[in-house]
Amino acid sequence: MRTRRGRRWIRLAKRVASHVVLILACLFALFPIYFIAVTSFSALPIASITAHVLLPNPSLLTTASYNAILFHQSPSFLSLLENSLIFAGSSAAIGLALAAFTGFALSKFNFPGRRAFVYFILLISLFPSVLLVIPFYFMFANLGLIDTYLGLIIPYSAGAVVFSGILVKNYMDSIPDDIEEAALVDGMSRTQAFFRVLIPLCYPVLGLAAFLAFIGPYTDYALAHVFITSSDKWTLALGIYTLNSSDTGSMPYGLVTAFAIVMSLPIVVAYIVFQRYIVGGLTLGAVRG
Repeated sequence: MRTRRGRRWIRLAKRVASHVVLILACLFALFPIYFIAVTSFSALPIASITAHVLLPNPSLLTTASYNAILFHQSPSFLSLLENSLIFAGSSAAIGLALAAFTGFALSKFNFPGRRAFVYFILLISLFPSVLLVIPFYFMFANLGLIDTYLGLIIPYSAGAVVFSGILVKNYMDSIPDDIEEAALVDGMSRTQAFFRVLIPLCYPVLGLAAFLAFIGPYTDYALAHVFITSSDKWTLALGIYTLNSSDTGSMPYGLVTAFAIVMSLPIVVAYIVFQRYIVGGLTLGAVRG
C-alpha cells in the first residue's frame, strides 16, 4: 500500500511540475506581447519596465499612439502599407509560381546533375541575404532599377524561389508517381497533369510557401533601406524606423509599439485565413510514400 501510495504521489508531483514548467514557459513567451500591447496604450514615458507599465491604471490608457500612427504619420500609414503589400504580394506571387515549376522539375524529372543542383540550392540558402545587398545594388544601379518597385521585387522573388523551390520539391517527392502516370494514361499532357492534378495536391505546401514568401519582404528592412530612396516608396519597415525622435534622442515606445501591432495585423489575418494549409504544409511535406 505504501509503495502504491508513493507512486501516486510521484506521478502527481511530476504532473504538477510539468504543468508549472509549461505555465512558466507560456508566461515567458506571452510577456513580450503583453508588454507591447500595454505600452501601445500607455500615456506614460517608458524608461524601463516598472509596475506602472506592467499594471497600468485603466484611466491612463489612451489610443493617442494609434491615432498618431494612422492619421498623422508622414508618409501616411496607408501609403506605407500599400507599398509593403505591393512588394510582398508581387514577390510572393512570382516566387511561388517559379518555385512550383522548380519543385516539379527537381522532383519528377531525371536529368544529369539534378542532385548536385539541389545541394547547390541548399548551399545558397545557408547564406544570409544581406551578403547579396552589395552585388545586387551595383548590378541594379547599372540597370537603372534603384528606387523602383521592380528593383526590389526581383531580389525578393529570387529569395522566395530558393527556399520555396526546395519546400515544394520535398512535398512533391511524397506524391506517388502513379498519380501523374494515371493522368497521362487518361490522355492528359504532362503540363495538364501538372496544373490539374499535382498543383491541387500541393495546395498545403503552396499555402505555406506563399505565407513565408510574403512575410520576408513584408518585414524586411535591409534591402528596402538600400534600394528605396524616395519616401513615396517606403515600406512599413522603413516607416517604423522614422519614428525615432532625433530631436530628443529618445525612442517613442508608445508610437513604436502601436505601429508594430498595426503592422502585424495583415500577417495575423493571413495566418488565420491560410492556417489549414500552413499546418498541412508543415506536417505532410515530411512524409514519404
